[in-house]
Amino acid sequence: MRRPVVILGLTIFLVGGGQALPASSAQQKGGITFSPVADAYVTSAARRRNFGRARVLKAQSSPLARSYLRFKVSGVDAPVQFATLRVFARSGSRLAVRATGTRWSERGITFANAPAAGGVVGRSGRFRRGWVSLDVSRLVKGNGTLNLALTGSATLASRESGSRPRLIVGAVPPTLIAAGDIAYCGTPWDEATAALVAKIPGTVAALGDLAYENGTAAEFAACYQPSWGKFKARTRPTPGNHDYGNQGPGGYFGYWGAVAGNPAQGWYSYDLGGWHVVSLNSNCIFIGGCGPGSPQEAWLRADLAAHPSRCTLAYWHHPRFSGGLITGEADMTYLWQALYDSNADLVLVGHAHNYQRFAPQDALGTLDPARGMREFVVGTGGNPFLHSVAAIPNTEVMNNTTWGVLQLTLRNSGYDWKFLPVAGQTFTDSGSQACH
Repeated sequence: MRRPVVILGLTIFLVGGGQALPASSAQQKGGITFSPVADAYVTSAARRRNFGRARVLKAQSSPLARSYLRFKVSGVDAPVQFATLRVFARSGSRLAVRATGTRWSERGITFANAPAAGGVVGRSGRFRRGWVSLDVSRLVKGNGTLNLALTGSATLASRESGSRPRLIVGAVPPTLIAAGDIAYCGTPWDEATAALVAKIPGTVAALGDLAYENGTAAEFAACYQPSWGKFKARTRPTPGNHDYGNQGPGGYFGYWGAVAGNPAQGWYSYDLGGWHVVSLNSNCIFIGGCGPGSPQEAWLRADLAAHPSRCTLAYWHHPRFSGGLITGEADMTYLWQALYDSNADLVLVGHAHNYQRFAPQDALGTLDPARGMREFVVGTGGNPFLHSVAAIPNTEVMNNTTWGVLQLTLRNSGYDWKFLPVAGQTFTDSGSQACH
């Protein structure tokens, strides 16, 4: 029997925001294209002559000739997925690309002073004329200067010609999709939020209370599996109080298996692109507490010390800060402090069945734009009973009439967020923030 949908409280929207950042060009389809800032060829037939102004590049074995290219890679704000060197062959049959030294200039390089060509990084297939692609992904890890040498048998167009060489770097930031308080049998909202997730490639952070009422194996099978279970292979969960239920967390840990961590603990971490991500267990009473010196707090500090990433994100179920019917959990103060001490950037939680965004703050709720962590409450995954919400210090945005998910784009230097409402609803929230 379907239960009636009850919505408590009023919608409140407070305008606030993070630091505005331009969209990264690294997200453009096909990658970023760079032209060489220098190129030249050298030949043993003219050991002290410079060919930096030539309209061609050469590679041959007799007399020996090789070409040099330099690229300056910039604007890459995500892990590099591929890097391809493209050169236009006027004639030839084969090419090899090699890493080389930095001590050369376009107008000064000669065969006599050219740096040695290193080991082969990539080889072309056989060709006659046209564009030739060589994989240089091993050499491009992010922004910086790239020096290459070409050997083989070819005459190529230089940067002084109309078909200049190019370096194409593909770098797409990973996506994290988050929501909690999800699967409630007999109501439509978890299916509605699942329809959003189905359209977004990326990792799913399920923020606890995943199968109502008690997180049993039967409820996971009947309520969670038909909707959000479609994304099980790409989901990294955290347990809520309902996942512990009145029979313990056996249903939760049985459903998720090893991905949920040790069943006696329920915490773990992983890397996502350039970010370090930590999933914590806020059901403190069942795991030896969450205070200073507790097993989880000690593990968290050790984990953060072992993963000094520029950008760090943590998520769990019970909010440290929340206004309205569901208030903040003081038990999470010391875990927040451990994250704050390690310059973490972002916290995601559920439990309150609404959406709230807070300005960066410390563990005691003091506004701290320089080092504070921003908290998102995203308890909008499907539970039909939405909670009243009220502003507390550092509240930026809140809403309690909308189901939906939070989409995070995790760039190397920061993050972009967007709250996506289910079909038929209109509330949204978006912004960007740099990492500490």
